[in-house]
Amino acid sequence: MAITPSGEYAFEYVGGRLCLDFTNTMGGMRPDQANEHLHAYGDLVEWARGAGIVTAAQARRLAAAAERDPASADRILRRARELREAIFRAANAASHGDAPEEADLALLNRALGQAMSRRKLLRQDGGLALAWPDDDDLEAPLWPVVASAADLLASEDLARVHMCGESERGTCSWLFLDETRAGTRRWCTMKDCGNRAKQRRHYQRHRSERGAS
Repeated sequence: MAITPSGEYAFEYVGGRLCLDFTNTMGGMRPDQANEHLHAYGDLVEWARGAGIVTAAQARRLAAAAERDPASADRILRRARELREAIFRAANAASHGDAPEEADLALLNRALGQAMSRRKLLRQDGGLALAWPDDDDLEAPLWPVVASAADLLASEDLARVHMCGESERGTCSWLFLDETRAGTRRWCTMKDCGNRAKQRRHYQRHRSERGAS
């Protein structure tokens, strides 16, 4: 099992919520045309560092801890993938008014109980704050993700969770929170899926114009 990040993919954070960014570590179209981006435990740490939920120093400690205990790192990577897909299925179902599967809710509730037991009152800026400890527990990157998923699934924001419009073409299943005033966001990103859709419209328009001439 690989520990170090593959370095082959630059993670993007366009979901609008931490848990949705986590579901988007799987690319392509679930389930048959999906592209895994969490190939190694180091990829999970790199995603978490980019998301701002672990510090650079903590990321180094986590990498070192994974090297010392590769079996545990492998187990937690598998758990991270299972958790990611449970969040994806639950958020996608609930956003359409459907009830999430009981198995997914059970998995999320178990993970939530474990995560919330790790939150502590810590001294910050001269006061106290309820926060996650800055330690080298290999599960640390997952704790804020689970809390984010619980917050989203229990909020009115869930109605504004959508799947990328390219899902209609079977090419992208990324989720995002539509925070536009009119609720008109269709694409996970304009530079990728949105741009491809724009290019198709441009091509089809010019093709129609040539056919009419």
